[in-house]
Formats: sequence, C-alpha cells, structure tokens
Amino acid sequence: MKRTVSFTSSCSTFDRPDEAEGEVGSPSKKLLNIVKHWKGVHVVAAASILACICLVVPSADAVDALKTCGCLLKECRVELAKCIANPSCAANIACLQTCNNRPDETECQIKCGDLFENNVVDEFNECAVSRKKCVPRKSDVGEFPIPDPAALVKSFNIADFSGKWYITSGLNPTFDTFDCQLHEFHMESNKLVGNLSWRIRTPDGGFFTRSTVQRFVQDSNQPGVLYNHDNEYLHYQDDWYILSSRVENRPDDYIFVYYRGRNDAWDGYGGAVVYTRSAVLPESIIPELKNAAKSVGRDFNKFITTDNTCGPEPPLVERLEKTVEEGEKTIIREVEEIGGEVEKVKKTEMTLFQRLAEGFKELKQDEENFLRGLGKEEMELLSELKMEASEVEKLFGRTLPLRKLR
Repeated sequence: MKRTVSFTSSCSTFDRPDEAEGEVGSPSKKLLNIVKHWKGVHVVAAASILACICLVVPSADAVDALKTCGCLLKECRVELAKCIANPSCAANIACLQTCNNRPDETECQIKCGDLFENNVVDEFNECAVSRKKCVPRKSDVGEFPIPDPAALVKSFNIADFSGKWYITSGLNPTFDTFDCQLHEFHMESNKLVGNLSWRIRTPDGGFFTRSTVQRFVQDSNQPGVLYNHDNEYLHYQDDWYILSSRVENRPDDYIFVYYRGRNDAWDGYGGAVVYTRSAVLPESIIPELKNAAKSVGRDFNKFITTDNTCGPEPPLVERLEKTVEEGEKTIIREVEEIGGEVEKVKKTEMTLFQRLAEGFKELKQDEENFLRGLGKEEMELLSELKMEASEVEKLFGRTLPLRKLR
C-alpha cells in the first residue's frame, strides 16, 4: 500500500543525427540539408526543450508545461542538478520516458518510482511538488469515493491491529499487490503505529525490500475510520475505512481495509487490502469479503492474491541467465520488426533515407505548428526560458549531450 509519486514527461527531446557528408543529389545529402535547416529553426524552442529534457511533470498544455519548466529551472536548480548527476534519479527519469502514451501510463510511472526511489528523488520531489509547487496537482476523478458510513463496521478496537499481519489480497495492482507485505503494528499513546515492509520485483528476477513507518488515529465518532495525517513528505494523508473484520485470535482473523488519500501531487488515489494473520488468504473468509466489497461497489473476484512466500533472492547466475534470455527475446523481436519494415520499404519502393527525410519534415512542421499555436502568454514564457547551451552546461556539468545544440 505504498503510494509513490511519479510524473509523466511534458517536454520532448529532439535527437539530431551527427552531420555527415553525402554526394550532391543523393538521399543522404537531401537528408543532411533538411537536418541542417531544421536545426536552425526556433532556437528558443530548442533551448527550452533542452532545459526540460530531464524533467518529469504531469501531462499539461503548452502554457502549463512552460510554467513548470520555468519554475524548476528558477526554483529547483540545485535539486535538478543533483538528480541528473545521481544514477538512480537519472535512471528514474529514463524509465519514465518509456511510459509516455502507454495505456497503463500512470501505473508504469509509479513502477519506475518504486524501482528507483532514493533520497535524491525525494529531495527533487520535495522542491518541485511541495515547496515550490512547480508541478500541477493531479485532480481527484472520483475513482475512490468516500464510502457510505453504513458500509463500515459499527465498532472496532484499534488495538486489535496490534501484531503481525500480511496483506493477502489487494484491489489496486499499482499499490496493493506487492510481494511479501508483512506489516507489524503496535500502540503508542492512543496511536496505531505500523512498520510496513514489502518487496519490489526487479526485471532480472531479484527484488528490493522497502519499508516505512505510518501512524494512525481513530475517528472519535466513527470507529471504522483511521487517519494517517500530518506527514512531512509531500504532506500525504491516507484515510482507512474498515469494511469488515474478525479478530478472535484464530488463524482466519482478518481486517478488510478500503482507503483513499491525497498528497501534494495527487488527490484521490486509493485501493483496498485484506489483512490476515495467515500469509495465505483463508478460504473461509471469502464470502464475508465479497459482501463487504459489494457494499462499496467493488467486485472481490477482481482482487489480486499476493505472494507472501518471502523466499530468498535467486542466485546471481540465475538472474543473469534471465537477463540474457530476455535480451535475446528482445533482439529477436526487434530483428523481426526490422525485417517487416524492410519488406514494407521494398513494397513501397521508398529508401531508408527517404523515409527519414519525410520524418524530419514532419518534425519540423510539428514544431512550427506548435509555435504558431502559442498565444502571447506562452511566447513570453518561452522567451523567459531561453538559455544558451554554455549556461546549461555550466549548471549541469557534462551530464547532458549539449553538443547537439551547438
């Protein structure tokens, strides 16, 4: 149930091939001329694009994107420079770029954050999202509404949460279904304190173990509502709603929690989890869980069973073999795709250079259309973002490929 903030890219990078000589009249010469002409168009736009090359912000229109870029460059320069220079933070940014325009874009972004989370990422988010508010907040779309009080338990002893619990079933695959979710709770001055741990799978078959501490207080009027507020990082607030529970010191004890939350980046995320003393979801409690889920408009059949075997990490040699195997599959797939493209080229009698030339024409036209569509406010913001390559290089050192702008 860890909520990691992540953002989609609002700024694009324009790759420019290295200049090469070609024979006059040849396709390569035509391509070169197009590239040279395109490189000289709208230097201001190119500079602002470079400034945003490593930024990850919510999808927005032109003016919002430009405002965000300007705010980050003005207010969070140090944090941004640290992020670009940090391998994990830079890898997080690179990972986020693979999420753009995917059907599961948000889920992909959060998985990137799960994999590459560290103090540098947190520091950048704290500046960009909380302190300087450069990043627009994602609005609540009503996916996880506050449940009707009638759907909650009428009484609940918060101390019943004490001890070790596993999350054995979850609703939201983005937040609720990690492996080995073992949460240990205890009481401190009328507050429920949870030491939460879970595993993040890595692409090579290994895992990272993550952990955090959360504190809850019980609503004085609604025993089935617990609040986790007053948190420093992104000022996140989680509200837990107890839909059903049975705590009788038996193997099939459980607590069914529906939750919703908000932070400086996102208002309205949520999900639901089943806590059990057993590492495996007991079959005996499923009918009760189905009825409770229905009370908040959810189908328990769509919940996902988690893996709490909590086994050791596979040996390095197995992980390497899996990485090689996946790499081979990727190579085979890409070769097949390339082969298909070659066949298409043969059928249409268009050479590779001609296709590339057409592509660059479209890029140039897209950029011109973008700038023509900007209003006065956007153009003023764009002018404010004008930066010489030498200035950016001074700011970020040699961490960016600035040669492409020169």
